[in-house]
Amino acid sequence: MRMTIIREDGIVGVDGIFRRIDLSALQTDIRAVQWNGVSGHIEYDTAANTPLESIADFQSFIDAWMAAAPRSPAPPPPAPSELKAAALSRINAAYQAAANAMTNEYPEEEIGSWAKQEAEARAWLRDPGTATPWMDAAAAGRGITKAQLAAKIIDNINLYAPAHGALTGKRQKLRDQIAALGDDPTQAQLDAIQW
Repeated sequence: MRMTIIREDGIVGVDGIFRRIDLSALQTDIRAVQWNGVSGHIEYDTAANTPLESIADFQSFIDAWMAAAPRSPAPPPPAPSELKAAALSRINAAYQAAANAMTNEYPEEEIGSWAKQEAEARAWLRDPGTATPWMDAAAAGRGITKAQLAAKIIDNINLYAPAHGALTGKRQKLRDQIAALGDDPTQAQLDAIQW
């Protein structure tokens, strides 16, 4: 770190950045102090320059220089619309985590076939003559009858649908509570709405 103190100008520079600092505590016959990071010197008004081996005696001026640094203004508080968006995002993330927990034992590809499985199983149960290419292949691959597979599909749907519906209803209820706060909710009001 390089440092310069110039009493007459009332400035301290650190690494080339100068700031006006109160130098009234500086010894009155010191005109300037120069430090290059390793060594330096003190310049006097009426005496010869003297070498400087340490800047420890001038640390208070460096501290004052640091304290005089311009402060970044505090960021403006988030707008109410941003607070609401963050609360909705928090609720949606909790919903997604709960929904994922219900299906974490299934690969995505299988989950993607659930609508097809349900449609074929319900159609076949209504009319056993209905073409069911997905179920035919799955039953053969699994080594069970089409009737057994249809029963398993419907049993799983009957377990999953109400649980998923409850999760979705909860998310929608919390979303409605956030909307009911109007256009200017407080953070505390939004924080009170938890999954």
